[in-house]
Amino acid sequence: MAVRVADGPEQYIPAWKGHDPTVSRASNWMHWLAGRDAGGDGRYALTRWFAAVGALSIGLFSLGMGWLLSSYLQGRMLERDAAIGRDFVQSIANIQQVVGYFRSPKGQPPASVAEFFAHVAAMPDVLRANVYAPDRRVLWSSRPELIGQTFAANDELDESLKGKVVVNLDEDGHEASKAEHQGLAVRNVGYVENYLPVFDERSRDLIGVIEVYRQPVALFAAIHAGQRLIWLGSAGGGLCLFAVLLWFVLRTERALQQQQKRLVEAETLAIVGELSAAVAHSIRNPLVSIRTSAELQREITGDEGGVNSEIMRNVDRIEHLVRTLLTYAGDPTERQASADLGDVLREASQRFAPDLQTHGKQLELDLPADLGKVSADPVVLAQVFNSLLANAVEATARGDRVRLSAQRDALHAHIELADNGAGIAPGQLQNIFKPFFTTKPRGMGMGLPLARRIVLRLGGQIQIDSRAGRGTVVRLQLPLIPE
Repeated sequence: MAVRVADGPEQYIPAWKGHDPTVSRASNWMHWLAGRDAGGDGRYALTRWFAAVGALSIGLFSLGMGWLLSSYLQGRMLERDAAIGRDFVQSIANIQQVVGYFRSPKGQPPASVAEFFAHVAAMPDVLRANVYAPDRRVLWSSRPELIGQTFAANDELDESLKGKVVVNLDEDGHEASKAEHQGLAVRNVGYVENYLPVFDERSRDLIGVIEVYRQPVALFAAIHAGQRLIWLGSAGGGLCLFAVLLWFVLRTERALQQQQKRLVEAETLAIVGELSAAVAHSIRNPLVSIRTSAELQREITGDEGGVNSEIMRNVDRIEHLVRTLLTYAGDPTERQASADLGDVLREASQRFAPDLQTHGKQLELDLPADLGKVSADPVVLAQVFNSLLANAVEATARGDRVRLSAQRDALHAHIELADNGAGIAPGQLQNIFKPFFTTKPRGMGMGLPLARRIVLRLGGQIQIDSRAGRGTVVRLQLPLIPE
């Protein structure tokens, strides 16, 4: 296993912050996407990549959908309006019986045909109306000088002469280049050009085409209102989709980071396991001989507090460290057992009470009569509180106080261990659960990591709040066995 201690000498600092003007903007952008700016190691850049690629793709999709739907709405509403106009003109043509004149337009139109032309000119929002015979000649127009003329090629008119309703929108309102548009100039206001075919009611033959220039202000207002709703909906939907996906990516990235931490911990445990096996085989047997010899020598000399006793205490300390390593290497919760939480807490406090009293420190207990039972081996559970109490003892000075309290509800036990000792510096607080991290000259940095690992394996929670010079509070929550 290779442990990465620090990043290499290569640093990526954004040029827009003024640190390195020689780095190109494109390079800085790629470094930002890769998560290498501001000291990042580039291992997790899902959120940044999604923020860039997702925002671009969702933005383009929203723009495309907004344009497509707004164009469709405009086209359908204009086509529907033209279809209504076609039905209106056709019904008037049937009532006024204009078929004969359209087929043989000679002389002045009869009164019925003139009334038909008047009805066409009186349609709502009409700017100009032209009536074409099947041979493309203008039979009648609201602009008299156009009557009798035949204009050059007109694709819309040709299409309508095949029996189709044609709609042409001029959104700018400028005068077009067609000859039949002469004198028609509506600046800055759009208009619609409709070609409406008229048929013989009996034979269904095409008898003419009505060309109507209209300025339907109400229709334009309705179209624009609908288009605004579509664009707002597209923008809101895109933002909502981006927010939901960003939330999902953030959760995924956090899960990956947690999984990476677990993998690092697993690799650390593998090293600890190998180290523990080597330590157990290489140290334990000599330790037994050393302690036995020291104990015999103490009995012979009768020296209860001399060198032999010191040797025995150090041997016991080494043995305790070996047991801690072995416990951390394995699964501390794999054995099925139950422990009375109140008994474990009382035994742990009794173990440290003499040491606290000797050094002038106060130990306060606030434990209910029945705290319930926890699904854990009593020895393993005692390891948690022994580590926490040992830290509290070392962090306090003469006259300081250590308080152990607990309470329970139907499902959980809540334990709090508080002291008013030296506390933990902010820069060290985030590393206290890392294996082998310690600020003690003779510590191994395994107590709190082991305690946290046991608590989490039991399905509980552990939280440590501390301020330098103001003490430390450890809060644990452990699930109880249902009664």
